[in-house]
Amino acid sequence: METQIQQFGMVMGNITEILGPAQTASMLSKSLFLINVGANDIFDYEDTYSNLSKQEFMSTLQFTFHDQLKNLYGLGARRFAIAGVAPIGCCPSQRSSDSGLCKEELNDFAKMLYTKTKDLLQGLSSELKEFKYSLGDAYEMTMNIIEDPRAFGFKEVKTACCGKGSFNGKAPCMDIQSPNLCYNRREYLFWDFFHPTAYASELAAVTLYSAGTRFVTPMNFSQLAVVDL
Repeated sequence: METQIQQFGMVMGNITEILGPAQTASMLSKSLFLINVGANDIFDYEDTYSNLSKQEFMSTLQFTFHDQLKNLYGLGARRFAIAGVAPIGCCPSQRSSDSGLCKEELNDFAKMLYTKTKDLLQGLSSELKEFKYSLGDAYEMTMNIIEDPRAFGFKEVKTACCGKGSFNGKAPCMDIQSPNLCYNRREYLFWDFFHPTAYASELAAVTLYSAGTRFVTPMNFSQLAVVDL
């Protein structure tokens, strides 16, 4: 995320040269900054056998994210639309490497990170006068689908539409020749070994934009877009 923030700072400088400081600040204050981070960090922690304990790892993520959000605020961001980490232990790549069940240790990380992110955002909203946020519970949203897929039009929530091996989860779809490919991707929760299908992403977007506080807190993304600073 550090690289993206640096790139944003460069783009903001270019915009400021064109529009001027006042108009740029006004535009940024009305913009939604959509952020979804954490999943790759958890995978990296699991894969590298870090010497950090779980709590130390979570604290490191929290402190880093805190500084990154403050940096964005300093650059003019005011409305932070943040999606938590989904149950990554249930994606095809994880099911394919074990018993076919979800890896609950990874899911526990996702839930823990959501709780810490929620606390972090509450603190920043008290610390920074114009800091407004909306936090989407991607874990709860996704488990809601996994537990009752047909209610949302899905027929398959374990196996990827495109891939190879068990659950089509052994390799990214683009990295293999002659992958297995499903007939109707709209019926699948996962496109490949990790990423959701377009339909699943559409459902997530609608939920984040319009749902109540079960899935998005303290307000949904549509409310965040118009809340007074």
